[in-house]
Amino acid sequence: MTKDPIFERKKNRAIEIMAGKGMWRSNYAPPCHVFLWKMGIHVPPPPFSHFWTNFFSFAAIYTPFWGAVMWFIFWKSQGESAIYALVTAGIAGFVFGIAMAAFQRWRKKANDLPEWEQL
Repeated sequence: MTKDPIFERKKNRAIEIMAGKGMWRSNYAPPCHVFLWKMGIHVPPPPFSHFWTNFFSFAAIYTPFWGAVMWFIFWKSQGESAIYALVTAGIAGFVFGIAMAAFQRWRKKANDLPEWEQL
């Protein structure tokens, strides 16, 4: 994807608002979103994203990373099957995605942030 000046302006304004409210950078620009932005994917900062956008963003990055780490550190040496690893990583990713999406929704309300469309 190419750089969209409107998206970049809104993203920078959102980050400015969140920094002004004293939010931690890790809450409004977590590594998975920075990675997506560097790939050119136009996803709003987590507190400004919709619940399901946050769910899929966090789950899509977390699931394969966590699954690979667990496979090489624990499961492979324990003789677990690939199916077990895939299912367990999928469940963990689902739970992590739901938890992070709920946390970001709460952060938005706690900091009284405007809607993404209003920026």
